[in-house]
Amino acid sequence: MSHLKRHWPMFQADPNRIYFQAHRGSVDERPENTLVAFRHAWHFPGAIPETDVRTTRDGVLICLHDATLARTTDAPDEYKDVPVSRLTEAEVRRWDAGVRFSPAYAGQHVPTLREVLAELSGHPERALYLEVKDADFQALGRLLDEYGVWDQILFIAGNPAWLLELQRLFPGVPTMTWLSGSPEKIQAGFEHLARTDFAGITQLQMHLHAAADQDAIRYLLDEAFLQYAQERLRKVGAVLQLRPFRFDGPSLRRLIDLGVHWFVADAPEQFSAALAAARR
Repeated sequence: MSHLKRHWPMFQADPNRIYFQAHRGSVDERPENTLVAFRHAWHFPGAIPETDVRTTRDGVLICLHDATLARTTDAPDEYKDVPVSRLTEAEVRRWDAGVRFSPAYAGQHVPTLREVLAELSGHPERALYLEVKDADFQALGRLLDEYGVWDQILFIAGNPAWLLELQRLFPGVPTMTWLSGSPEKIQAGFEHLARTDFAGITQLQMHLHAAADQDAIRYLLDEAFLQYAQERLRKVGAVLQLRPFRFDGPSLRRLIDLGVHWFVADAPEQFSAALAAARR
């Protein structure tokens, strides 16, 4: 039994269901890290939006990937390159976070984490990944206490030491980190984590690139390694999650047949359609 099933009640009902992390909410289909992106992702069965958590100068937890507003908002020059840690909540939320994606989404703003957790509260079927970029863990915990949504949260951090600290502070919370790069780099990173028995990790994500010169999708990480990785993770109660950058029905079917039930997608609507094709 995995840590997820032991500690996260949501997974006790249907352990064979397919789940996927909707990266930054719906990064390819809606303005990233906005309420409209999270709501879009929750529309699709098994989708769990992911958001990034940072802290403003006045101590408010907000949902923003970058350290500044430059890429995702219409903030003017005097604001766009200033780290949000040096701006107040009001200054961050003053600018539009939807219009640069599409004029159709004008009026969206960088949400506070409080606003996003309110979307979880009263909806036990919803869940959320929180990637901690710049946030005090205790302040984060107090907010989760306030909204009563601990059973709907998974934590992400690029530094496994942060995950260990999160599990020390909040025993039993699901945690995830990732491996990226070439197949050789991913395999070396996997063996390094295996020597620690995947300490602090309940989910391990691997980036899955495909050969560029193939019509049929063929992934560069071979199936034998993916099966080996699943078995090693299973021994410590952890779960493999794959992020295929190219996918279609047949390629997802092969991964599901290997026993993979967790994925990541930038486009939840597109991924859901491919998943439906994989199941036909």
